[in-house]
Amino acid sequence: MLLSKSLLLFTATFGLVFVSNVHGVKMSSIEQCPALKPRTTAPKGVTDLRPDDITVIGAIGDSITAGFAADGIQGDSLLNLKSIYEYRGVSYAAGGDPGAITIPNLIKRYSPKLLGPSVKEHLAELCFGPLCAPNQYKPSMDVLNAAQSGAMAPNLDDQVDYLLPAIKNLPGVNYTHDWKLINIQIGSNDQCTYCLDPVFQSLGAKSYGENVVAAIERIRTTVPRVLINLMSTFKVSQVYTLTAQQEYCMPFKDINFKLNTFECMCSINPKKRPQMDEISDAYNAQLLKIFNDYKSKSTDSFGVMYTPVPVNITSFPIDGLSDIDCFHPSTKGHQWVTKALWNTMFVPLASKPTVLNFDEQEQVYCPTETDRIGS
Repeated sequence: MLLSKSLLLFTATFGLVFVSNVHGVKMSSIEQCPALKPRTTAPKGVTDLRPDDITVIGAIGDSITAGFAADGIQGDSLLNLKSIYEYRGVSYAAGGDPGAITIPNLIKRYSPKLLGPSVKEHLAELCFGPLCAPNQYKPSMDVLNAAQSGAMAPNLDDQVDYLLPAIKNLPGVNYTHDWKLINIQIGSNDQCTYCLDPVFQSLGAKSYGENVVAAIERIRTTVPRVLINLMSTFKVSQVYTLTAQQEYCMPFKDINFKLNTFECMCSINPKKRPQMDEISDAYNAQLLKIFNDYKSKSTDSFGVMYTPVPVNITSFPIDGLSDIDCFHPSTKGHQWVTKALWNTMFVPLASKPTVLNFDEQEQVYCPTETDRIGS
C-alpha cells in the first residue's frame, strides 16, 4: 500500500513537471518568467524564431496602433490639447515606454536590446484617406511605429514610405543580420467608412486585400530577415453595444453627446452596423487568404504569420476604452490586449481561441526554449 502511494505520488509529481516543461507557465508579469537558456545555434530561418531572436520591431496601422487617446481626458477637460494626443509608448502592438505592458516590452524581457518601439506621446498624426499631410512623423518618438490616426488600408503605402528607410537608418540596427518583426493591423476606419462607398473608393474587401499585399510586397522585396505579423480587425460595431447609455462616455456635463458616434460615420445608423461586421469578416478572410498565399513565398529570410484578434469588445469594462471618445482602447485596454495576444503567439493557428473575453486577472505566458513565434 505504501509502495502504491509512493508510485502515485511520483507519477503525479513527474506528470506536473512534464506538463510544466512542455507547456510553460503563466505569471502575473513577464519579469517573473524564467529567462530562456541562450541558443546554442542560430535560428534556421523565419519559422524557427524565439522572442530572444527578435532585435527590431516595427508596425503599420491606424490610431489604435498609434495609441490615440489611450491616457484619457487630460486636466479634466476634453478641450485640453493633450486629450487628442497619441500615446505611442503604451500601444499594445508597438509601444516601448518603461513599465508599459506591450508586445515589444514583453519581447524585450528576452531581447533586452530590442530596437524600434515607439515612446512617449505627441499630437495626433492625422492621415485619413486623401487627407494625409506629409512630414508628420516624429522619428525620435515614433521610431518604427509608422501607424497614423485615421488611416485606412489605402494609406499603408504612405506608412511604408516612412518605415523602410527608418529601419535601415535606425542607429544600432544591423540591417542585414538582425531579425525584424513588423506588426500590421488596419481596418477599423475602413469599417467605419465602408457604407459611404462610392464616395470613398477602394474600401471593399478585394481592394483591402490588394492594399495589404502591396505593403507586404514592398517589405518582402526590401527588408532582409523579416517576419510580418498580420493581425485581424476588431468588430468595431461592438463598441456601440458597450457604450450605450454610459455616462462615462459623455465628456460634457449635461449634454447627451458621445464622440464615438461622429468618429465612425457608418455607426450613426444602427441598421448599418451589421454591414460593418460583414466587412470586418470579409477583411479578415482576405488576411487569412494572404497568409495562406504567402506560405509558398516563405524563405529562410521572410515569412508571414496570421494572428486572429477575436476580441469581444462587449466584455470590456467601460474603462477599457478611453473616456475621451469611448472608441479607442485606454491604457488598461491596451494592457489586456497585449496579454491576450501574447498568450496566443506561441499557439498553432488551428488552436488559437475563437473569442477573447476581457479578464482583469489575465496573466502572461512564459515561453519555453521549444516555443516558436507563430508556431
